[in-house]
Amino acid sequence: MLGGNDSVEAQRKLMEEYPNNPHFETMKCIIYADLSDIEAKLLAWDHNSYNEYRMSMTLIQRVIFIHSEFEEKCGGDKINVTVDFRKECCMEIGYQIEEKIKSKGNIINTHIFRGIDNFFQLAFRTGEIWELINGIFNMWENIGIKNQKVKRSKPLICSNSKSGPEIKKLLEDMTITPWRALQGVKDEKLVKEILCHMRSRELSL
Repeated sequence: MLGGNDSVEAQRKLMEEYPNNPHFETMKCIIYADLSDIEAKLLAWDHNSYNEYRMSMTLIQRVIFIHSEFEEKCGGDKINVTVDFRKECCMEIGYQIEEKIKSKGNIINTHIFRGIDNFFQLAFRTGEIWELINGIFNMWENIGIKNQKVKRSKPLICSNSKSGPEIKKLLEDMTITPWRALQGVKDEKLVKEILCHMRSRELSL
């Protein structure tokens, strides 16, 4: 079902709030049958893009998803990572890859993931380093990173046209830039030390 349960629940609440509006009394339902998993996923993405309902995943959500798939499907071992696995992850997180083709028709696989490769390198961390990274992700989502920047949200508008309470802090998405710099550090002990300093709020991201 594409947008089914959320749409039904939203329309039910609208019908309760506006009982005399016939627009909310019925809902159109389209049923698709005999789709493969890939066809269903592509159809879902097209549906959500067309209706502007889709929210882009944050960097943290993308990295955690890829790491989860890496653990489940590759056993947490980079030796088992294939081009097809990377393509599948890109499709799931909504990242469009561009395949460059040689004159003979051979795909240059070493370049098609250039824009997303830093996400993969971060997600493919394991053991204590991944636990530290995941802990930093949790701190970021709770606005607990040293010198983390936040922004103020706009006042909420209630149904009676009065302004609701203002949310003072609004989380911004993390960027890949500092993680890209960390990936250049080859000494794992030093990587752990840096991450521990971040966890203890001695260093900013």
